[in-house]
Amino acid sequence: MPDVAHRAYHEYLLGRMADVLGLDLELEVDLTRLSRAQLERAVRRCSECPDPGGCELWLEEHSAGTHEAPQLCMNKKLLEHLRDSY
Repeated sequence: MPDVAHRAYHEYLLGRMADVLGLDLELEVDLTRLSRAQLERAVRRCSECPDPGGCELWLEEHSAGTHEAPQLCMNKKLLEHLRDSY
């Protein structure tokens, strides 16, 4: 997968993961609870995931929302920290 497409795919997965957890990453940036650099690192971590297909399946199964990110998520700690800091 070309770099641009690979990055876009993982930005999409990260955004969907945030949505399922009830988070809006752009709003988090606007509220300065998440920096652009942190968001960039999160996309990079996501792009290093060994099982993006498993992530897609999990996202489909939890499309109605959930409180906890899956263990396989490379950004579990960050996303749950943002969720818990409200």
